[in-house]
Amino acid sequence: MWSAISLWMKVLFHNTILLVNIIFVILLLLSYLSAIVSPQDFWLLSFFGLAYPFFLFANIFFAFYWALKRRLLLLWSLIAILVGFNHLGNTFQLRFSQKQPANPKNSFTFLSYNVRLFNLYRWIDDETVKQQIYNFLLGEDPDVMCIQEYFYSTDDPFNHSRDYRRLHNRYSHIAYSSSNNADFNFGIATFSRYPIVNKGVIQFTNSSNISIYTDIAINNDTIRVFNNHLQSVQFTQDNFNFLDSLGKHDRRSNIEGLMDIGARLKTAFVRRSRQVEIIAGHIAESPHPVIVTGDFNDTPVSYTYRILRRQGLEDAFVRSGSGIGNTYVAKIPLFRIDYILHSRDLESFYFDSPRIELSDHYPLKCEFSFRSDMSVPQQE
Repeated sequence: MWSAISLWMKVLFHNTILLVNIIFVILLLLSYLSAIVSPQDFWLLSFFGLAYPFFLFANIFFAFYWALKRRLLLLWSLIAILVGFNHLGNTFQLRFSQKQPANPKNSFTFLSYNVRLFNLYRWIDDETVKQQIYNFLLGEDPDVMCIQEYFYSTDDPFNHSRDYRRLHNRYSHIAYSSSNNADFNFGIATFSRYPIVNKGVIQFTNSSNISIYTDIAINNDTIRVFNNHLQSVQFTQDNFNFLDSLGKHDRRSNIEGLMDIGARLKTAFVRRSRQVEIIAGHIAESPHPVIVTGDFNDTPVSYTYRILRRQGLEDAFVRSGSGIGNTYVAKIPLFRIDYILHSRDLESFYFDSPRIELSDHYPLKCEFSFRSDMSVPQQE
C-alpha cells in the first residue's frame, strides 16, 4: 500500500513539474512576441516582455533539472531559449577581453545619464547629491554627454558655482518639456566638446517626455546624436510603497494596487510605441551617422528596442559590454532600460555602466571610433 502511495506521489510530482515547465515555456515564447507586436495593437504582451529575465531563469532551471534526471524533457526549455537566443545576447554579455580602437586619435568618449532632476525632491536623503553628480560628470570629462531628466532653476545658487560653469561652458543643446514661469525647467540636455552645427526638438503629444537631436562636427565629419527620454511609467510614491510592502495588504487593497500599476504600465507601453515610431522616422532621415541614447524606459525584449535596432543600429553594450547590463537601480538588478545605440559607421569600445547610486539610473559610457573606411585625419 505504502509503495503504491509513494509511486502515486512521484507521478504527481513529476506531472506537476512538467506542467509548470510547459507554462514557463509558453510565457517565455509570449515574451518574444512582445518585441514583435506593437502595444497599440495588443498591449498585454508587453507585460510578458517586461518579465523576460524571470521566464528565462525559470527555463534555465528546468533545463538543468531535466538534464540531471537524464530526461529529454529538457528540450522543452532548451528549444524555447534557443528560439530567442538573440534576446539572450541583448540582455547578458560575457566578455573577457576588449577590442582596441584601430585609430585612438580619431576616437571620442561618450556618456549618457538620467540624473533624476539632480535629486530635486530629495529621494536620496543627502543634500550633496547634485554636487556629487557634477563631480562624476566633470571627472569623467567625456567629449559628448547626454543628460536626461535635466533640471534648471533660475534662483538656484549652484548656478554660480565653478562646477556649473565648467559643464555649461561647453557647446550645449538644452530643451525643456515643461516649465513653471522659467523658475522650474524640466527637460533634456546634450553637451559637447566639439561644435554643434544643428539642433532639433522632437515633441510628443500628451506627454511630458521629450527627445532632441544634435548634429556635432567631429574633425571633418558630423554625427547626429538623438538624446531621448521616452514615456515614463509615472509611478507615484504610493505605488512604490505598495510594491515595497506587496503581500502585506488585504485582498482588496492588493487588487486595487496592482490594477493601478497595471494601468500606468499599459499607458506607458502604448505611448512609448508611438514615440519610438516617430524617432525611427527621424533616424531614417538623418544625413549623418547617428548615436541614439537615453532612458527608453523599456527592456531589450520590447517593441521599443526592436524598432530602434531595425534602423540598422548596433547596441554598444552588446558590442563591447559585459555582465547583466542592468541600468535601473532596484532591489532586483535585472532591468536594462538605458541604452547607447549607434550606426554601423561607428564602432563602440569599453562600454561600462559605473555602479554609482546618485539617481535611480546608472550612467552609461563608452568610446567611439569611426570605422576604418569612414576614418578622417585628425585636425591639427
